[in-house]
Amino acid sequence: MARRPIDSSRRRAHSFAFQRWVLDHGLSLSFASLFAVCLVGQSISGHLSYNSALAMHGLPPVSYAGYLATGNFLDGAFTNWQAALLQLACLVVFAAKFRERGAAHALSPRTRGRLRSEARSRPWIYRHSLSLAFGALFLLSFLAHLFFGAMDYNARLEMIRRSPISTADYGLSSAFWFANTQTWEAEFAALAFYIILSIFLRQQGSPESKPVGSSNRVTGKTNR
Repeated sequence: MARRPIDSSRRRAHSFAFQRWVLDHGLSLSFASLFAVCLVGQSISGHLSYNSALAMHGLPPVSYAGYLATGNFLDGAFTNWQAALLQLACLVVFAAKFRERGAAHALSPRTRGRLRSEARSRPWIYRHSLSLAFGALFLLSFLAHLFFGAMDYNARLEMIRRSPISTADYGLSSAFWFANTQTWEAEFAALAFYIILSIFLRQQGSPESKPVGSSNRVTGKTNR
C-alpha cells in the first residue's frame, strides 16, 4: 500500500510550532550553544596541552577519549562551574537583603516590603527555592572540583615521581584554595562591575538594564 503524503498544512503547523519554540527559548539556547562550543574548545586545547606536559616528562600521550576522563579536564570544568554558581547564588541572596541606589538589579525598600507581604502565603521552601537550587548546585560542583582537583594534582605528582596525597589533604592545600580564590575573585569583581555600571550605563531592551530614559538615581526599574 502506498504511503499517504504528509499533509502540507500539518507540516507547516509543525514548522511554525518549532520556530515558535526556538523563539520562546532563544536565550537559553544561545547560552547552551556557547557553553557547548567552549566546552569542546576546552577539551581540544586541554588535550593538546596535557599531552605536551606528558611528553616533557617522557610519558606516552593519552587519547582524546582518555583525556576526557582525567582530572585535568574535569577539574578544569568544575573549577569554573562552582565559581559561577556561587556568584549567582550570592547575587540572588544579596539582592534580596541589600540595595544599591540607582542599580538595575536592586529593589527599593517599598518594593521589597510589598514583595515580602505578598510572599507570606507561600511555603518557605518555595519562597527560597531559587537560592536553595543554586546553593545545592554550587555544593555539588564544589565537591566535584575538590575530587577531580585531587585527581589532577596527584597525576602531576606522579609525573615527577612523588607520592600522592589524600583528597582531604588536597582540600587543605594552598593549591586548592589558590584555584578557588582566583575564580571567586573574578566572579565577585564582575558582579561589582555590573551593579555599579548599571547605575550609569544602559542597554536598550535588556532586562538587566534600566530603561534608557531612567534617571541614575532610580533603583530597580529595569526594562520589561
